[in-house]
Amino acid sequence: MSQCTEKCCPPKHRSNAPFAPNKEVTAGKGLSRPKGGPFCVHKAPIGGHILEHCGGEEGSPRRSLGGEGGGAGAQGPADLALRSPAAPRAWFVPDALGIVCASATWVLTLSQGALLLSAWLLPAQRPAYSAVHGSLSHLLASLALASHARTMFTDPGALPVGAPPAPGLAARCPLCGAVQTPGAHHCGVCQRCIRRAHHHCPWVNNCVGEDNRKFFVLFTLYTALGALHVLLLLSAPALRAYARGEWDLQTPVLLRPSLLFLFVVALNGFLFAGLMFTIQIRSILTDPQSQPGEPGQASAWTNLKAVLGPRPSPAWLSPFASAGPRAASGPQAVV
Repeated sequence: MSQCTEKCCPPKHRSNAPFAPNKEVTAGKGLSRPKGGPFCVHKAPIGGHILEHCGGEEGSPRRSLGGEGGGAGAQGPADLALRSPAAPRAWFVPDALGIVCASATWVLTLSQGALLLSAWLLPAQRPAYSAVHGSLSHLLASLALASHARTMFTDPGALPVGAPPAPGLAARCPLCGAVQTPGAHHCGVCQRCIRRAHHHCPWVNNCVGEDNRKFFVLFTLYTALGALHVLLLLSAPALRAYARGEWDLQTPVLLRPSLLFLFVVALNGFLFAGLMFTIQIRSILTDPQSQPGEPGQASAWTNLKAVLGPRPSPAWLSPFASAGPRAASGPQAVV
């Protein structure tokens, strides 16, 4: 038995009443219920997250530490507010194939920019032309790599392991033991259940879920735009020559190996990233679960704001700005 001495509890709850462990919790310590009815959780580590919750008597409104950032509604004490620590939690998937694919993505993106500069822009000996297109190419590559890094190192929305079920969420994952919320799926690579998981992508070595989907969309967008920019630069002289009648389909084409490699990389990048961007946008606009707990299917505009941010702004296109807090609706726990 232990005593409730935490300062976060109201004075009437800081009594000498003994605490009995809650047997529903299978991981972590510090979760207990006193014999008088108060329910307190004091920074108990569960599944890599931190529980910070104080509640009153049963049936009273719940108070969650940390202000209104979590957006949790007033519910009974059985529904815990599961929050991450104040500092972002480090996230990395130690998968060999994913590490190789993610590294290859960086190598190909950097080599595309370097080859464009050394094999195409600088030999043109046109300072203004080289400066404009070189700056645009490196800007798109930088945004693509920043989005890739945010996708890879951001927790996609892993559900805490061992948390007690909230009302209406009794199903537990048989593989990791997490209480599954609507739209959550277990990933065999991440070994966790991910909220609103779309798929596990080896090219970013992470799942694409609720909390990093914006960054994945931006990664595919900037990768496709960067590759399209390279393709237009390489094909412009041939198109101009064809329009003037100086070149046709029978004319032999001699390309340096560096330019041929650049063209192949850009073409594959545009096709792959463009296809993935199209799939993501279509999935977001038609997602029936972006607003859980609300009757009917949300509008496409509401779905888009749920991923990119609450209101249109330049932050939608920035990999350095998160989508912002999500309002918890229905019986979901807030992570």
